[in-house]
Amino acid sequence: MNDYDLLSDFIKSWAYILISAVGGVLGHMMRRLGAQQPIHIGETTLQGVGAAFAGYLVLLGCRSAGIPPEISGVIIGLCGWLGADATLMLLQSYIYKKLKIKNGE
Repeated sequence: MNDYDLLSDFIKSWAYILISAVGGVLGHMMRRLGAQQPIHIGETTLQGVGAAFAGYLVLLGCRSAGIPPEISGVIIGLCGWLGADATLMLLQSYIYKKLKIKNGE
């Protein structure tokens, strides 16, 4: 892998993470507005950062599963919209099933 490939892969990874973060911020704001609650910048930023982290984990999963980039972008964006809490709960459930671990163990 040459330097161009590494740089290109790095930029693509950050683009997916950014998609997830934007999805997290927008999803949080829409949920707050739907509940007629005020939007706080700190809380909204934290939701975006959490969604970016969850999006990165989903990106790694998509790559390891060989999912095409276009589909990965959709999955990552939707997971960002759901937010970090919901996404990490889904990932936890998936990992437990793969490792044959019961939730109480």
